[in-house]
Amino acid sequence: MKINLKILGLAYVSADEKCDNLEEKVLVPNMMVRRRLTRSAKIAVYLASKVGYTNEKIVFGSAYGEVQATVGVIESIYNKTALSPTAFQNSVHNTPVSYLSIISENTAEITTVSDLYDTSLSVLKTAAIKALKGDKILLLNIDAFLFNGVEQLNTCGVSQLESGVGFLVEMTTDEANIFIENRKNKNISPSLWQMLEVYEKAIVHKNAILSVDV
Repeated sequence: MKINLKILGLAYVSADEKCDNLEEKVLVPNMMVRRRLTRSAKIAVYLASKVGYTNEKIVFGSAYGEVQATVGVIESIYNKTALSPTAFQNSVHNTPVSYLSIISENTAEITTVSDLYDTSLSVLKTAAIKALKGDKILLLNIDAFLFNGVEQLNTCGVSQLESGVGFLVEMTTDEANIFIENRKNKNISPSLWQMLEVYEKAIVHKNAILSVDV
């Protein structure tokens, strides 16, 4: 089954270590909330602001989740030191979009997807199915894994340790002009490849329509 999605908004950020200019002070004026944000949460809030998000349903994907917070929890357990409540709270996969929903007071449905190297493709397929009801859907795919010992996880040798892609989409019956070819990009995690491919194709179209095979 093929579902066509009209891309209403799109955004992409990536950096060797940390993405700059995520505008968190403007987007999250509450200092206490802002201080709790993980790197992925900051990226999620930024991408959502750039694609035109207005409290739609969300499909969020991350292959590795909140690695930095999880490593902190494991280190505390290993070293028998006090466990940070914030680190424990921030260690779950849906942390970025939970913060996004709190900040935007969104009560719409959130679906979190984790499918290792196929995470990006699974986000696209899940969003396409969700869009069948006629809803606009926010898609976010983020992986941020800068921490001490990251070289043990980074077996692919990617140079961009923080990356995120975001779309706002809705189903359409119009003819598609973007098709997924599974292009590779050695600079970022394979978990973002398909969504980055769609982004790169969509930025050259005035009316980008993606065909998703579910």
